[in-house]
Amino acid sequence: MFGRTREDAERARKELQSRLDALQRQHDADLQLLDGLGEALIAVDRQRRIVIANRRFGELFDQLEVIGKSLSEVLRVADVFEAFDNALKGNESTVRFSVRSGVAERKIEMRALPLQSDNIAAVALFIDVTTTERLEQIRRNFISDFSHEVRTPLAGLHSAVETFEANAGRLSPEDDQHLRRIMSRQLRRLERLVDDISELSRIESGDLTLDIRSVDLRRIIDDLVEDFADQAAQHRIRFVVNGEGVVSADPHRMQRDDHQITIDIREGEVRISDEGEGIPPSEREKIFHRFYRIEKSSSGSGLGLAITKHLILQQRGSIDVESAPGHGATFIVRFPRPAA
Repeated sequence: MFGRTREDAERARKELQSRLDALQRQHDADLQLLDGLGEALIAVDRQRRIVIANRRFGELFDQLEVIGKSLSEVLRVADVFEAFDNALKGNESTVRFSVRSGVAERKIEMRALPLQSDNIAAVALFIDVTTTERLEQIRRNFISDFSHEVRTPLAGLHSAVETFEANAGRLSPEDDQHLRRIMSRQLRRLERLVDDISELSRIESGDLTLDIRSVDLRRIIDDLVEDFADQAAQHRIRFVVNGEGVVSADPHRMQRDDHQITIDIREGEVRISDEGEGIPPSEREKIFHRFYRIEKSSSGSGLGLAITKHLILQQRGSIDVESAPGHGATFIVRFPRPAA
């Protein structure tokens, strides 16, 4: 009788240990699953104490040990408290807020929901939407800028077509040619805009294939000077080219810079200077943004420098600008030297 009791107790102990081991394995698996989530997650009890937190939460909010701490010790964001209050009352909620991570600000979307269990009263997911919001802002800006840029040539075309329709058969040969020149010029502006947007899109998406090889800078620039000689003469621009050098680049994709005056070639570097009004310090970074123009009334799509910069960066080069108002501007383009 006594021996059987000891056997029963030992059997019960082993069964209990097996169940505990199974629970521990399940607990470890659950933690591994939570740590594998791309989103941060925490769960709180009725007293708003954190009972579960995955690794991503610690990374996102720079909090290493949070289990057992009250929510107010870990996060001091009013929107977070309000969302958890709603969840503890049985309601789901979604909020967005900003947090500072080092010098950068991150946008976080939080989704809180109630969860009825013995230890957990509410759970929340924290999703980093910084990149998503930035891309959405870029998309909105692009649509706004494109709409603005395309409006001018479309207005010119619309006006010319209306004039043709209103005066059909009554236009003098001179007026007829004048309107045709207007329509042709505005169509070319639209074509350039579409072509520039298409090229910029290919560059940014990585679809552009570059042919990197040793390039004679002097020969490339001499060709450009010759190509733009007629335009330069019309605007009384004189090109002065000095120096020589060889770099590693795509010769066809280097031919984006134009309307320059003095070009100095050094080893791995080209300095392109003009004698214009210069660029204010506040504008020097903006001029490389798409659709940006210092003089809003100037011609062109506002994409030339954006395309130029992207092409140079793809060729492992760099472009900077030095300028003082009233003293012209100098663009400094640097390319890597060919491998020995």
